Amino acid sequence: MKSTLRNLAALLFLATLAFGCKNDDKEAETKINQEIMSVHDDIMPKMGNMNHLKMQLASYKDIVSDDNAALKDSLINGILMLSKMEDNMMDWMGNYKYPNPDATHEQNMTYLTGQRDSVKQLSNDIYMALAVANGLLQNKPDSLKKKDN
Repeated sequence: MKSTLRNLAALLFLATLAFGCKNDDKEAETKINQEIMSVHDDIMPKMGNMNHLKMQLASYKDIVSDDNAALKDSLINGILMLSKMEDNMMDWMGNYKYPNPDATHEQNMTYLTGQRDSVKQLSNDIYMALAVANGLLQNKPDSLKKKDN
């Protein structure tokens, strides 16, 4: 009887450990997913800003003299950069999937870590594109700035 109770206690202990590890695994996955969503939630509102900046850069480009090819090229590159960031954001969102519940914890962590790195890089790229666009518009002559309002 004692050995049966001892075996049962050992089995319950091992089951508790296994369940506890599974919960720890799930918590680690949830934590990284929350980090990913936090970065996403920070940059998502920038999408409208990027679209507005593209329109401002395009209208600025349209009134710049053809003699000023360097400025026109800079404005075109700014527009292209913003468009690329919008596309990258849409692609990332379309491809992001919460990990497969049938996958191992290690597989899920590898996937989530990669996604966290990707969305952080996307965030950096978006902020860089916004800075470039805003910089181009900051140098716009005052006489042309009034046309955007």
